[in-house]
Amino acid sequence: MLGAVLVSLSALATFDRVGLAVSLGTSLALLVAVALARWPAVRGASTVAIALYVASLAVATVVVGVGAWPDAAERARVQLFTGNPNVLGAALVTAFTAWAAVAERRRLVWWGWPLVAFAVLLTGSRTAGAALLTAGAVWLVLRFVRGRGMLVLAPLAAVALLALAAFVWQRGVVEMTPNLLASPNDLRDRAWNHSLAASFSVVDDAAPGPFDDTRAQRLVGTATSERRHIVHQSTGRSDLDVPYVASLWLRADEPQQVVLTSHLARVTCDVGPEWRRCVTPVGYGNDDSSRQLHLRAVDRGGSVDLYVFGAQYERGVVATPFDDSRPGWLPQTMVNRFDLRRLSLLPEYRVIPMAAGLEIAREHPWFGLGLAASREAFLERTAGGRSRPVTYAHNLAVQLLAAYGVVGLVGFCAVVLALLTAVRSPGLARLAPLLVALAVLNTWDVTLFEATVFPAAVLAVALWTRAPRGVGTAQPATGASATGASATG
Repeated sequence: MLGAVLVSLSALATFDRVGLAVSLGTSLALLVAVALARWPAVRGASTVAIALYVASLAVATVVVGVGAWPDAAERARVQLFTGNPNVLGAALVTAFTAWAAVAERRRLVWWGWPLVAFAVLLTGSRTAGAALLTAGAVWLVLRFVRGRGMLVLAPLAAVALLALAAFVWQRGVVEMTPNLLASPNDLRDRAWNHSLAASFSVVDDAAPGPFDDTRAQRLVGTATSERRHIVHQSTGRSDLDVPYVASLWLRADEPQQVVLTSHLARVTCDVGPEWRRCVTPVGYGNDDSSRQLHLRAVDRGGSVDLYVFGAQYERGVVATPFDDSRPGWLPQTMVNRFDLRRLSLLPEYRVIPMAAGLEIAREHPWFGLGLAASREAFLERTAGGRSRPVTYAHNLAVQLLAAYGVVGLVGFCAVVLALLTAVRSPGLARLAPLLVALAVLNTWDVTLFEATVFPAAVLAVALWTRAPRGVGTAQPATGASATGASATG
């Protein structure tokens, strides 16, 4: 109660009605969840509810995400009802680790990890990916380490598992698939967009390709009278100052010219009866323009009739030999998003809002600026830079300092400490993956209090505060376990 009072006091001190409503609503939700968790029926219903929530969220994300990834214009559909892929990723990770903490049949959790991992990858949220990977390492360690004496090995084992998973992903997936295109060698794939052309047709297996045992497609297309567009593929926003090169092998029965562009640089290529590789000049990303391999007619309303093979879009200053080794089920956009060489612990678009939050905290140290006013302050202080303006700090501790000050941050920590102190053995071990996931998610983002994230986390913790004594390694009891029977699995 003291923690809730302190947070509410900060909101009152800044006349922040929004912040007061949030703090009171959150405190009430915690109290209700803990109070209701004493009833076996509520514990059982809560466990089922979390399981159904994470299952429906994961399945919906996979179904929508697999269909949306190849097309950049449709990729926003994978956000579903959250409106933000990072929030969707946080909801998936939090809900699943919450269910893993309370699941009655723990063997089922094994089957949930790969499904949720694929769903998180489809969201494109790197923060959620890191949180799930870290939580998974902790879960595996605690699943197999027996006895308190062995727990000292848990951090080393977790680090080893994380390093192994990162190595396998980077070497086995990312570095073996340099082509950034989602569908590099099949113009029939929906990743290739020809909606801007007046007409477009592709004939498969139309001619021998430029290399032994390869076959080329025939592309016949006409641009509209106002445009030159024939076909293109987009692979997301370019990275700042990173060099890109687009290339395509071309041949034609009748000599003609076409334009190939990477959306960052362009070239006009002469196409004749012999195979020739058309390569754009190197273009440098600007963190704004999209990466596109775009084939165009030379003139508005122009036509092309070509044999094409080996479309490739890659980082670098020269085109490398064509490589089509990527598995077809793995979207290249997802691979590119999770390229570990591009990751940074403190990227600029996170540093800028964190620095803005610390500035606000220094100016208003004790009670902060208020939740509502802090959003406007963040917008003002993050505008004008190379990153997009944001309304929050991308770090929960900094966000609380900016909105509620030191008093509010202390109050929040007091609430968390009180909840964890009330957790009964072996609840902390079962909750560890969830707590680790929440820590990672809210170090590089602020998602804990999202409506799609908060309830599952609160329910899991509340169930363990009311777990019957003497459950041993069992989960919060439901049904037979409430009378002393241990959990299955």
